[in-house]
Amino acid sequence: MEKIKNYFKDKSYGFYVTIAVFLLTLVTVIVYGDAYGSNDRYMSWVGAGLMIAGLVIAIVLTALKQHEWVPPVLALANFIALLLYVTKIYNYVAVVMVGIDVASFSVQFISCTVMFSILIVVSVADIFFKQSKKENA
Repeated sequence: MEKIKNYFKDKSYGFYVTIAVFLLTLVTVIVYGDAYGSNDRYMSWVGAGLMIAGLVIAIVLTALKQHEWVPPVLALANFIALLLYVTKIYNYVAVVMVGIDVASFSVQFISCTVMFSILIVVSVADIFFKQSKKENA
């Protein structure tokens, strides 16, 4: 118990935001995979894999006590995954906007887009937060 107390003793609020980004990334991958996993037309497996790889790298960096590198790694992985999501889904958006086959956006599209949007905002904001109380600003 003392080791856990010592580990969290020097952590700043940014560290806890990073943990939130970990969880948001994991939830976003699950929502994205659940929404479009059976439809390769809209699912970017490379994007989902990149988000998981970003999580794994972030965990390794945390284990190596390189906390200052975790937020940029997560933000970059999540941003590239967002771009890959956009490249897969833009045709669907065009079809809905023109009203060719579908008149409104699906729940899957709205949930994935909202999750990606929240994830990117929190990921980028986390870059600017101190991860430990000992860091120089």
